[in-house]
Amino acid sequence: MKISTILSHLRADTSGAIAIEFALLGPLLITMMFGVFQVGLYMQNYNAVQSLGSDAGRFVMIEFQKDNDIANQDIQSVVRGVAVNPPYLLDPNRLQVTTTTKGTSRITGAKEVSVRIDYILNDFLPFVDLPLNTISYTRPIFVVDADGDTGDLIAP
Repeated sequence: MKISTILSHLRADTSGAIAIEFALLGPLLITMMFGVFQVGLYMQNYNAVQSLGSDAGRFVMIEFQKDNDIANQDIQSVVRGVAVNPPYLLDPNRLQVTTTTKGTSRITGAKEVSVRIDYILNDFLPFVDLPLNTISYTRPIFVVDADGDTGDLIAP
């Protein structure tokens, strides 16, 4: 057999084309699928962190209206406790909650508490360095009790 005959026969044979195409495109498609999972996880965690900030605000306001003394550590404990349970299910080892009581509030007659929540994302693709691997959310909480004074919020 001549070489030209063999080459023309190989060109006409398409039995292995699907396997070769998958070998070339498969890794790209699988990487894109994991990227979609990563974006979905980021969005879920971002919404969870924002909702935790709102939950912290509600907790502080309700306790303040009941004239309860709340330390910053209490706020942190409540936020961490809520974060690990449904619907949030965040990993407590990746969660950092910081609260500070401002000396001077931006609103006259109100006490200002700042809650900062940092959450480190879990990577589906550890070989890809993602720029947004930490979600940070800061929420100010302003409270005034029923008597109109700034009350008994305890700084650490």
